[in-house]
Amino acid sequence: MSEQVNKFTLDESEMPTHWYNINADFPVPAPPPLHPGTREPVGPDDLAPLFPIELIMQEVTTERYVEIPEPVRDVYKQWRPSPLYRAHRLEKHLGTPARIYYKYEGVSPNGSHKVNTSVPQAYYNSCTAYVASPPRPAPANGAPRCPMRVRSTAWNVRSGRSASPSTASHSAAPSLRCSVARCTAHRVA
Repeated sequence: MSEQVNKFTLDESEMPTHWYNINADFPVPAPPPLHPGTREPVGPDDLAPLFPIELIMQEVTTERYVEIPEPVRDVYKQWRPSPLYRAHRLEKHLGTPARIYYKYEGVSPNGSHKVNTSVPQAYYNSCTAYVASPPRPAPANGAPRCPMRVRSTAWNVRSGRSASPSTASHSAAPSLRCSVARCTAHRVA
């Protein structure tokens, strides 16, 4: 009997350079989100006060692949590539010929998949903040300057599970360049 492979890991050099956009493969376009006040489809102008234009364009693009900015990939390298596992026992239990895989995102600094989207959001917001500041010469390659140096605070809500200073929020703070503030229902420390 051949040994089953359970865990698959990529080398850092094999990390993806682009996000896959499932909208490109839908047979018909997904309906746009609705404005909560008007119940009409939301357009880019409605999103502009909330999001940088780069994020809005990703939301509406029909391109199959969207490039991951290099500064974001550099931050991702702190915990990625995350391992992929094959769920052999679940396949057997379900009696399915399908192969079932899952990613383990607990290897990130905060033990969650949430930084996979918060890091690019912080990056694009830092670019927007830069664009709003006085113009400076662009780098020689013409790329926008987005140093990914965003001052931020992560709010750690104290509970029985997260009352310890060694929680995920605290361990992620240095890698994401932010401070951590503790808060309770009655005060912010």
